[in-house]
Amino acid sequence: MNDLENYRNIVENIFSQEFKIPVSDNTNNCIGALNHYDSFHVFRENFIERLKRLYVYYEKKPEVIDEILTTLKNIGIKKGYKWSGGYSELVALDYWIQYNNLLNIDFQIKDKKDLYDHSIAKLIGQRELDLDMALDFSSFRVYMDVKSFLPTHVELSDRIFEILKSKTNRNNFLINVDEIYDVDYLELNSGLKQEIKSGYLVNELVKCIDSNETYFNYKLKSGRDLKIRIAYSGKGKGAMLSTTRIIDPYRLAMDYKYKVLDYYNKFIFNDAFFLVFVINPWFNNEITEFYNNNETFYRSLARRVFIELVNDNQNMDKFNDEFTGKSIRVCDIVSLISGIVFIEDKSITLKGNDVYKVYFYTNPNAKNKRVKRFDFDILRWSHLAKQPSIVEDFEFDNY
Repeated sequence: MNDLENYRNIVENIFSQEFKIPVSDNTNNCIGALNHYDSFHVFRENFIERLKRLYVYYEKKPEVIDEILTTLKNIGIKKGYKWSGGYSELVALDYWIQYNNLLNIDFQIKDKKDLYDHSIAKLIGQRELDLDMALDFSSFRVYMDVKSFLPTHVELSDRIFEILKSKTNRNNFLINVDEIYDVDYLELNSGLKQEIKSGYLVNELVKCIDSNETYFNYKLKSGRDLKIRIAYSGKGKGAMLSTTRIIDPYRLAMDYKYKVLDYYNKFIFNDAFFLVFVINPWFNNEITEFYNNNETFYRSLARRVFIELVNDNQNMDKFNDEFTGKSIRVCDIVSLISGIVFIEDKSITLKGNDVYKVYFYTNPNAKNKRVKRFDFDILRWSHLAKQPSIVEDFEFDNY
């Protein structure tokens, strides 16, 4: 039984209905681990228990069950790390339903005209607004969008890799950015887009791959050196690639502060909105608990977004063409984030009530809805649920 067939059986056994997913030899870290019980029995058991909880909670809401099954289908058919998006959505949903006093937990919010009419999506001319979930939180409703927190250099390497596969018609190589200390998100993201668009970087890398070269050094127009390693598979062995990464949590927060702008089309004007990031070592191994680097990074990033960028008056058209002709600034965008939530998914190695560690940071300068520390008291009423590790509202650190 291959990985996808095993995955289909797991889902059908839990949801007691046909799981319509095309069976192929596709695999990824998630469904591959589910099919190797001896090596990944903890993850498999946690994954199955998560789906059982979701099924029991939404059993009488077939429309939500359908959305969960669609999300599970996307997890199964995605390659590389792309399965992480749908997986993260289910992790976040599973976390929230464990608070039995939270009400009206909806999954996949679409076609709500009142939300759309007061959203960035409408402002920039998009036809619809879709959010991942919403729930009644204390005395107000919170809308959320969930993202797997991916390292910038992984996303950039993947972008280059996909283009090179189409240009070379080869699948026997791996590619990654090497010797990374700082990963200034804006500089790399915008600079690399320009370099890819020009075609020169890709053409040079094609030449390297045709010659089976293993290292390529390229200078971006900004002056930054882009160091790229390439590995190749041979007879009877797969490609193995090692790169160097130096982590400083404060530097990482400084480099990633503009990353939140990528999700601008999810932001809404009048209601509370949380941006939820899920971290799992299979799609992000640069954030670790070593010397509390994780907590240092989370707080530093949230504070830079909420307190530094709130004073950033640059127009958004500098970052995205969709804002051309619109007087929307960076500070206008970040003021629509009521809070940032980090969910560490530890289901690969831990069981029971320790599967999730969660960190809440709220925006003291939010313009749509300011959420304060005492609003989270409602979570303490659910004694069986894992309580957040940190709740920080920056009320006395807003300067």
